[in-house]
Amino acid sequence: MKRFYKKASVEQREQHFTVLLDGKAIKTPAKSLCLMPTKKMAMAVANEWNDQGDKIIPQSMPITKLMNTAIDRVESRREELIDELVRYAGSDQICYRAEHPAELVALQNKVWEPLLKWINEILAINLKISNGIIFVEQEQKSLEKIRGMMEELDSFMLTALHGMITITGSVTIGYALYSDHLSIDEAWNAGHLDENFQVLQWGSDEEAEERRINLKMELQNSYNFLQLSIPD
Repeated sequence: MKRFYKKASVEQREQHFTVLLDGKAIKTPAKSLCLMPTKKMAMAVANEWNDQGDKIIPQSMPITKLMNTAIDRVESRREELIDELVRYAGSDQICYRAEHPAELVALQNKVWEPLLKWINEILAINLKISNGIIFVEQEQKSLEKIRGMMEELDSFMLTALHGMITITGSVTIGYALYSDHLSIDEAWNAGHLDENFQVLQWGSDEEAEERRINLKMELQNSYNFLQLSIPD
């Protein structure tokens, strides 16, 4: 799309903030007004619009994309999205341990066991583990505690947490990053532990490596979006 505006700016509207393109408020793809919870998020979105050249490249605007997602998709289907994330908790990857080789077993125990202990201490959730791929049913009270935690989040924070959980394949790892218990690199390595182990053993092709780079960038974007969602 060809650039159709000269300048993006930020305007406060009661308790929210929006971005103006030459004085006209931007809207989401679903035509909703873009009302954001913090000025710093609106500034980040405005900067993405101002940084565009002669053509608008949506792929270069990750905060705008996540903001649109929060308003158009998450706000309107919160319960459905929370149900999806609770299902992740019901089959959290760190609860399923390899039986061999010994090096992978030891690595999973070293990285994942402290996370299970941490979430038990923070949320009083005791997730059960299983060897191999045999399904283990988690206690309903644990899943309900996870649901309760998510229901307290606004749609912008829930959007960030959704990205962290789905990219790492783990509610525990995603929430640990959300809570700043893990860094981006630590969350990435914990969430992709098995894959990283295989890459070290057998290497990775160019296409697979590009996919991994893009996924890690999405994880970073989700974390950045969370920081922008938090009021100063």
